[in-house]
Amino acid sequence: MTEINWLKLSGLMHGCMYNLENINCPFNDFRELDNIQQYQSLNKIGDSLATQLLTACSSCRKQCKPIVNNDLVISNQMQFRVVG
Repeated sequence: MTEINWLKLSGLMHGCMYNLENINCPFNDFRELDNIQQYQSLNKIGDSLATQLLTACSSCRKQCKPIVNNDLVISNQMQFRVVG
């Protein structure tokens, strides 16, 4: 498995990087584990299982529903610049 796929896999383990939500997501069970259980599960994942998880994600992603964004939207009518 390539490094890019491993990075994608680890990102999907902690949160949906596509900003979508599906009941059939193969990563839902993993996200409900605590940190120690997640670490133990990551040590057991091999190349074949990782490939299966990414394939399952790609197939169910087409049926995902977008997560509703509840963030506060700031209206910048005065065209202020944010300096940070």
